[in-house]
Amino acid sequence: MRWRLLAVLLLALAAWGANIKLYLKDGSYHIVREYQVQSDRVRFYSVERSQWEEMPLDLVDLKRTEAEAAQRKTELEKEAKIISEEDKAERAIQDEVMKIPQDPGVYYVEGGQTKILRQAESSVKTNKGRSVLKRLAPIPVVSGKATVELDNPHSETVFTNPEQEFYIQLSDTERFGIARLTPKSR
Repeated sequence: MRWRLLAVLLLALAAWGANIKLYLKDGSYHIVREYQVQSDRVRFYSVERSQWEEMPLDLVDLKRTEAEAAQRKTELEKEAKIISEEDKAERAIQDEVMKIPQDPGVYYVEGGQTKILRQAESSVKTNKGRSVLKRLAPIPVVSGKATVELDNPHSETVFTNPEQEFYIQLSDTERFGIARLTPKSR
């Protein structure tokens, strides 16, 4: 769908860019598809009347017409370049998304290769006093809290890149959660 929209946009820009303003020396202009300078006349295809017409060369301001046509051409080239750069960036993002496996887990890319970040051995400790208060309260005022404790305080994987990107694939849609990491003194 996006490719079709891009193609239609490029065709519209090309059609818009195909029309030229043929300026006259009195300040007015005709919108033409193309024009040809002959010895003492200018022959042009009028967009308004859809036919070829001629007018004396003395009435046409060729400098202004050619200057605006050149300016319009550079604008179209600039817009086409922007569109192609956006398309290239979008394809790069799609390629990166295709590298990430669809299985649940946490992944990172290192050296062009996708690697899985192994899950640490952990245990969840709940505060029994808070869970009793949560059940006894008539309205949900007391929120549940739990502590996740890791068995090993050091990571098996060390990242040297300060801007390392991680990709998380969830098995199900989950609610938002906050995690605060603090080392536990032993």
